Amino acid sequence: MNTTAEFASRSTRRWTAFAAVGVTAALVLAGCAEGDGMGNGGEDESTGGDGEAIQIAYLATGSSLPMFLTAEKYAEEAGVDVEMIEVTSGNDAITGVATGQYDAGFAGIGSAAYNAVAEGLPVRYVAPMHAGYVEDYFILSSEYGGSSDEAADLAEDMSDYAGETFAVNAPGVVTEAVLGFALERVNLSVSEVEVEYIPFPDQVPALANGGIVGGVLSEPFPTQAENNGSGYRPWETPDEPPMPFTGILYNTDWAEANPDQAEGYMEAYQMAAEELDTGGWDTPEMLDLIEQYTGADPEIVAQSRQHHIDGELHVDLDRVLELQEFYMEQGSLNYDEIIPEEEIWDFSWRDAVLGD
Repeated sequence: MNTTAEFASRSTRRWTAFAAVGVTAALVLAGCAEGDGMGNGGEDESTGGDGEAIQIAYLATGSSLPMFLTAEKYAEEAGVDVEMIEVTSGNDAITGVATGQYDAGFAGIGSAAYNAVAEGLPVRYVAPMHAGYVEDYFILSSEYGGSSDEAADLAEDMSDYAGETFAVNAPGVVTEAVLGFALERVNLSVSEVEVEYIPFPDQVPALANGGIVGGVLSEPFPTQAENNGSGYRPWETPDEPPMPFTGILYNTDWAEANPDQAEGYMEAYQMAAEELDTGGWDTPEMLDLIEQYTGADPEIVAQSRQHHIDGELHVDLDRVLELQEFYMEQGSLNYDEIIPEEEIWDFSWRDAVLGD
């Protein structure tokens, strides 16, 4: 098997600047800008066509592992060249893909993408990225539940905590929906509590000092919090299918103009998903890739509760609809009637690869 270092030579990774482009970018982000910031500003650049590298926007997070594996191991096999471009938020990726700054990218299933589709912009989810569980993300401060058992007892009924502060990383994103689902389970709702928008790393000390009662954290941060005694998850990972949290985005104008590239990337991505689905996200090779792209401590990542991906890129659209309904209830969508999820997701390229 080739080494990770050998895989790394096959694609270019670089920081990129992103400047919101005109009115269309504003339409995407209206009412749903993420709290963890936009890109650092920079020049406009055209997207790739046949024979050029596919411009891929990614976030430096462990849940992006399918994209890392695609770029480093399977893109060459599928006959495509990719350029991995790091952005600082899911909304950066959505805006960049929707306006043609990037050909493809990934983001959480959030209000920005729904609003972009509603505005008629050429962006669609085309495959799932990672799926997970509310139980793995929701965590309570050790100031309120000083152990896993105490956190579990507390979570049986938290109706007395109305008005207290909970945290997610940004408004209108999938973690906010996860918080809503978790609070409903403990006899609360988002409307009954104060929600602060705090980046994942900063939530760990906020849990430790009791500045927040609880929060929603993506791995490896909840594991880090449990290891240092800052907070504890009240629930174990259930034995049931996970909920889709993030997805791969295509600029559909690019994909339709460059069908070989669009299908080739999907072929490579599906092979990466199949490997992760069967082999797991915590093998030495995968831990090396995560460290290479994110700088995360492999030891902490290895201890973390794993992300999930379906090897055949199946998405349960009924589960995804629950997310859109949550954003509608929260008022973060710029339209009044639910859009059928079949209009948000376009599986043409996935089905072409799988022969469906």
